[in-house]
This record gives sequence, structure tokens and C-alpha cells, in this order.
Amino acid sequence: MMTYKKFFLFMAVMALAPMACEDPYNDNVDASQTDYVNNDNQRPPSALDTWLQNNFTAPYNIEVKYRWDASELDLFRAVVPPSVSKVQGVMEVVKKVWIDTYTKLAGEAFIKRYAPKQFVLVGSASYNFDGSVLLGTAEGGRKVVLYVVNDFDSSEEYAVKEMMHTIEHEFAHILHQNISYPSDFKEITPGDYTANWNITSLSQARARGFITSYAMASPDEDFVEMVAMMLVEGKEGYEAILTCETSAQSLALIRKKEKMVVQYFKDAYNIDFYALQEEVQKAIRAIVPDDGGGEVVPPLFDAWGFDKENTTVRFDLTVLNEPADFVARYNYDNSVLQREGLSLDHSFKLFFSGEEEITLRLYYYTNTGDRENFEANLYMLPQRNANGTVTLLPMGADDNGYYLLDGLRATGLASFFVNRPLTINWTTACSGERYVGFYPAAAPEKFCFGILGN
Repeated sequence: MMTYKKFFLFMAVMALAPMACEDPYNDNVDASQTDYVNNDNQRPPSALDTWLQNNFTAPYNIEVKYRWDASELDLFRAVVPPSVSKVQGVMEVVKKVWIDTYTKLAGEAFIKRYAPKQFVLVGSASYNFDGSVLLGTAEGGRKVVLYVVNDFDSSEEYAVKEMMHTIEHEFAHILHQNISYPSDFKEITPGDYTANWNITSLSQARARGFITSYAMASPDEDFVEMVAMMLVEGKEGYEAILTCETSAQSLALIRKKEKMVVQYFKDAYNIDFYALQEEVQKAIRAIVPDDGGGEVVPPLFDAWGFDKENTTVRFDLTVLNEPADFVARYNYDNSVLQREGLSLDHSFKLFFSGEEEITLRLYYYTNTGDRENFEANLYMLPQRNANGTVTLLPMGADDNGYYLLDGLRATGLASFFVNRPLTINWTTACSGERYVGFYPAAAPEKFCFGILGN
């Protein structure tokens, strides 16, 4: 039942807000609803087993384990099995974009020697307590766990890039664990590595000379994130990111890292990195063709709504290079929470929770002692205006929502969305990716954008 008990106070807080976008904690997934099979060694081989044997195990000695065996995973994490119907589609992309491209540049012996010997597939993502998401892990260069299999759609460029970013990232770890990259790499941005990378926005990371927020976690993560981003984005996408999302100083730092990555691949493995980059892009384009900008995009509200294919717009400040005003709002709210021993998660979402109701869901957690995770929900009524804008009218909040708004006065993000006319439509980032943009009618330059999904 929706609560309206503080409707007027909520509106007042929004009006006076100071100025200075799968649910990360949702483990309630019914594994019985997935078309999975258990780890029964007596089960006769299926057509899928034969395909995996012919394409991975026989030529490269790589086992692809999709039959559910929880002992392969962290027993303290809530994950679900992979859907059998998704397995071949995922592994076809892995083979074409990863194995075939490296094989062309470095030969079959290279893959046989360095490839992990086992892929374990998991249906869902694995979430850390701080809200960050594990999309893949590598264990000692022998085993890669690949998550989010059930959500994979090879027709979506974002899904293909996300999946392959995980593979390229983990394989780059294997490569540098066999032959170390030069120690000079660690001295390019030595003072900015931090365990708190997850509360550093992408714009802040790139301003400091890092290609992603996660690259700030350690020199090793910095190195493999450079490899993964350069390969998956390709020359055109990578250069677009550098052109519009860096300063002269940070660009120079990233260029130094790029140069060392390219030289490392040549010296350590005799691989022309730029040629590999080109082959990876060819492989991705063969799966998801570039329409040259000619794709017919449906009206946004035909794609996003209560009964539509997509109900949610997700925001993640470590993934999206949001404008400075929006980042400042997050930083303001986070600083308010930190005074109370709390931290605001970098990811949050806006979703249709009813036919005429949109919810802004924020996540926060304790940052001392045993970490506790919380979610706060702010409820809004979407009002369509005659000029085509949409105003999200406040309809109340849950107890945690009122605690953030009324108790702590953490109103920066909420006040962006509530009680102001917004133009909500598709937008294209300078990197070429398509997102959902939210433009305040009174100040469209102070916009934000998020990723459409569920």
C-alpha cells in the first residue's frame, strides 16, 4: 500500500532542495523458473553438449560448465542457474569475438596455452555488499565465471560489449599474470588508486587519467580495463570517448597507458594490438551490424512504460559520464549521508511501479562495522504537459525515503526529477551509445541520462 502521510512535507522539501539518473539488492529470483539442468554426470550428452565439445573442449581443452553445480561458486552469494537456451548464444559470441580474433593474430597454440581451462556460466549477476556488480571472475588463470547469462541478447550492442568487456578484462589478467607488464605503468597515476573506486564517478575517473572508475581499484585493474575498453570499443569508439570525456591532462595520462599496453602486447606476446582491436570490432559488427545511424528508433514511451518491454531506466555514475551538475547532486547527497556513517550507492534507478506511478529507488549502506544495505523509494505521478514535457509530481515515499529527504535533507538527486518539467527522450552520448535523456525545461544543459532496461 502506498503511503501518503507526508505528501505536503515531501513537496516542500523538493521545492527547497539545495543545489551544490536488476535491482542491486534483489536476490528474490526463483531458480525453478529457469530452464536449467543440474550437474548429473549420468545425463546423456545433448546437442548443446556436443556443440560445446566440438567448439571449445576438443580444439582448446576448455570446459564450458552450464549444468548447475553450486559448489563452483561462492555459497554466500544469491545467484541463479543459467538458462540452457541462452548458453550457445553466449558462447558463440565468446568464440567469435575472443577466441577467433586471438587465434588469427597469435595462432591456435596461443589460445591453447593461455586460455582458461574452464568457463562456469551463471544466470544472474553477483552483487557485492557495496552495490558493485560482479560480471565475471577469474581464478588463477584456470577458471572464468561468467554471470548474467540469462539476460544476454546478442542483438543488443550494449549486451555484446558488456559481455565481451568481461571476457577481455579477465583474459588480460591471465596474460599479465603469466608475463608481467612493465612496472613503469604503475607510476603513471600512482597516487589515485583507491579501494573506494566504486564511489568515484566515471567523469571523475576520466578527469584523473583512468579509462573507467574500476580502473582506479589497482594498477592491475587499470591495465586490464585499458585492454578491455580499447578492444571492445574499437578505435572509433575509444577515440570518441577520449575526445569528449577527457581534459588535456587526463588525455595525456591515458595515452601513456595506451602506449604501454600496445608495446606490452608486442614485446610479451608478439601481438599487434591495433590489429587485434580491428579484428575484435569486425567480429562484433558481424554479430551486431552498425546501421550507420539509419536505425528507426521508436518513440521512447513506446519502449518505456508500465506494460512495455522496458520498465526501468538505470543510472550508474561509475559507468555513465554524467554532466557535472548531476554528479554534484549525487556528491551532495552522499556527503550528507556520510556525516551519519552512511554512503549513497553510485547506482540507482527510475522505474514504472504502476500504470501511473514512477519510483525513484536509491540505495545506501552503512560504512562502519558489518555493512547493512538499505533502499529508499520515492513515488511520483508522471503528468504529461501540453508542450510535450513531463512533470513528475510527488506522491510520497517509504520510511527510508522520508529518512533521506526529511531526516537528513539529502535531496539533491530527488529534486532533479521532482516538480520540474522534463523533456524525456532518447539521447546519444558522444561515444555513440544511445541512452534515455532527462532535460530540465528551464536548464536543458543540466541534464542526465540512463540505461533503458528492466
